Amino acid sequence: MTTPPFAQAFSAHTHFKPNRFHPLVWINGEPEIGQGVYIGGMSEVNASGARVQIGDFCDIASFVAINCADSHRLCLGQADAVDRRDIVLEDHVFVGSHSVIKGGAHIGHHSVVAAGTIVEGQTIPPYSLVVGNPMVVKPGYYRPEPALPALPATAAPVPHNRPTLGAEEEAATLSVLRSGWLAQGAQVQALEDEFCAILGLPAGHAVALSSGSAALWVALQGLGAKGQRVASPAYACAALANAIHWAGGLPVFIDNRPGSPNIDLAAIQRSDCRIAIAAQMFGLPQDLAPLAGLRVVEDAAQALGATLHGQPVGLQGDVGVFSFYATKLMTSGGQGGMLVSRDKAWVDAARDFRQFDGRTDRQPRFNLQMTDLQAAVGRAQLTKLPGFIARRAEIFEIYRSAGLPLLDVHNAGCVPVRQRAVVKTPEPQALIAALAASGVCAIVPQAVWELQGHAAAVPNAAALSMTTVSLPIYPSLSLADAQRIAGIAKRVLLPCSA
Repeated sequence: MTTPPFAQAFSAHTHFKPNRFHPLVWINGEPEIGQGVYIGGMSEVNASGARVQIGDFCDIASFVAINCADSHRLCLGQADAVDRRDIVLEDHVFVGSHSVIKGGAHIGHHSVVAAGTIVEGQTIPPYSLVVGNPMVVKPGYYRPEPALPALPATAAPVPHNRPTLGAEEEAATLSVLRSGWLAQGAQVQALEDEFCAILGLPAGHAVALSSGSAALWVALQGLGAKGQRVASPAYACAALANAIHWAGGLPVFIDNRPGSPNIDLAAIQRSDCRIAIAAQMFGLPQDLAPLAGLRVVEDAAQALGATLHGQPVGLQGDVGVFSFYATKLMTSGGQGGMLVSRDKAWVDAARDFRQFDGRTDRQPRFNLQMTDLQAAVGRAQLTKLPGFIARRAEIFEIYRSAGLPLLDVHNAGCVPVRQRAVVKTPEPQALIAALAASGVCAIVPQAVWELQGHAAAVPNAAALSMTTVSLPIYPSLSLADAQRIAGIAKRVLLPCSA
């Protein structure tokens, strides 16, 4: 490219380097800019000290600042250095004039940034409209609606999830109500022992608690998390971060392995954390052997019944925790959790903390007890667990046989459970809308805004959040509905084969 004389003279007397766009475009550092990109005059692209990537066929108007550096806190004396963070604009992004794109922003393809918008450092889904200061994100604003038939008049709506309850749970509940004893008692003790039996543990190696969150909190307290850095998955619900906070720990959010919903064990090893929470997401377990030497909480809330090398999931760490929330593989009446360990000392400490009243040593404890009413429902559900797991596997196979691109695990010795059926797609909202038009609720299993920590720091988790949809897979879902869901998803995801 031959630089015009005016541009040469302008560059010689300013900090503007010659570029292929306009002599009055200031480019600092070495941004990665794709083909077919337009940048208007008096715009700035600052990639000094961080990575700035602009995809193909982006249109950037005049008077736009794309600046990886933020010196505000430095100028205010609240930081020792300029904050520099990566910026990504995917393909076909339009940025209106007088807009500012701040460090940490990741703008999905085919999105529009309205004129005068200040884009904060977060991940924005594809086809979004971003407008204002403070910015407002309207996801899917520029996505065409799929042309699919509406819900037939005779078809009942299908929720994304539903607990599978029956006469056995009703009878168990009535029995407790009629007994006159509702609080923690014999039913809780029986549930603990029966849970030990299905994990192959001796009786007394499990303690029932009011929720899975409570089990996490108690486990972290027992592991001495106070004041310690605790590695925790960024791709997880807020319960993990909340438990670390209330245990007095310092969360260090770790990215996923590429293409997997599970935490990157190698990244934990590279961190300086000596305590880690490893969640077995969506019933797809991973071997935690690389974490040997660390204090580990294995979060098996979504993986009850899965096995690794013939051993039940939940026993790989110092402590294992399970959840009986209504959307999990079994429930104890909507809430409830269990803490287990091969080392009975951990369980005894948790049980001591749970027994908060009538103690003579005046040590602080907390009421995290499960009720007998909950435990009775949990015991009825536990007897049905093998059938629940088999039914979920049957529905998963319907989706798999349709050719849907499902998240799965194929490691030798790993037997997953199908807590979720998660499909991969670059257009999640299109699939969600198509299913909704037929009365089926599907969701993004972990939205970008739900990620723990900052999305820009965990690109694998952010990418998964923007490219996955969770389909219904609960045991009471009819096989006819599962076939119907598979057909709709196939038409959206695999139109050439449908």
